[in-house]
Amino acid sequence: MRKFGKSQIIMTSLFAVAFLGALPAIAQELGDVLGTGDLGQIKNDFDSYAANLRDYLTNYNNSVKTFQPLEVQIQLGITDSSGSLDLPNPVSAPESIRNQIVQYSISDKFETNPAIYGSIVSNEVNRYIIRGSADTLLGADGQVRLKNKLEATQNIVRNAEKSFQEAQAKIQQMPLPIPSNNDIMSTQARGILAVAQLQLESIQIQKDQSKLMAEMLGRTIQSQNDLQYTNLNLANISQQNEDSNRARRVEAAAEVARLLRVTSQTDLFRRSSAAPSLESPPPDSENNPPDSENSPPPVLEPGE
Repeated sequence: MRKFGKSQIIMTSLFAVAFLGALPAIAQELGDVLGTGDLGQIKNDFDSYAANLRDYLTNYNNSVKTFQPLEVQIQLGITDSSGSLDLPNPVSAPESIRNQIVQYSISDKFETNPAIYGSIVSNEVNRYIIRGSADTLLGADGQVRLKNKLEATQNIVRNAEKSFQEAQAKIQQMPLPIPSNNDIMSTQARGILAVAQLQLESIQIQKDQSKLMAEMLGRTIQSQNDLQYTNLNLANISQQNEDSNRARRVEAAAEVARLLRVTSQTDLFRRSSAAPSLESPPPDSENNPPDSENSPPPVLEPGE
């Protein structure tokens, strides 16, 4: 009985040592999964986003469709205001473009006031940047980036679960040591099993953390997408309000022009009515006696 217990302890110790030797590899593998892949390439992801946004904003067709005939000035203003991350400054870019419009008295067929026209164009630049950001995140390239990130997150969770199950299976295969009085080896085996159990709990914590981080990342991506839709809706509302204000200004200008035209016609009619007649006035018998030669003979009364 004593020999059996000692051999069982020796076998348990060997399994425990082997398991403890495998635990660092499992933990390292799990750490590599959590720290590598698409989720670890933060700067690369942002550089890709910035490049797509810059391509959208500096695309000539997009500029012509939105800002013609100021597409060149708009592109120069956006490019000059970009910082070290190649992102346009949403404050200085519209301001510089508005200052150029006011300085050179640029206007269009609807807005003859350069100050008002500059404000309209600067607001459109902000909406243009918002649309570019939404297209960058939710467009074709943006969806590819999000898909890769979500797939990498799913793989991390799957690998973490697999690593935990493998470690749990290995510790369950370890035979339990038979208690033996005054047996140092039995104490060591139980200590090794306790350490192995702690290592397994550590792997479980890492697995749960990977699930939590994956859930948080998924919610962050969804919130970011919802925010882009909200920004687009706000941009559309701003555009509608500006179009309404422009329509009111055009209508008011047309009404003023119509009133001026009617007033001018009325004034001309009054002047033409008050002008003296070109025909000669009738002769005045007192001041201008009729000519005897041309005047008809007087009518004689009966009895004269």
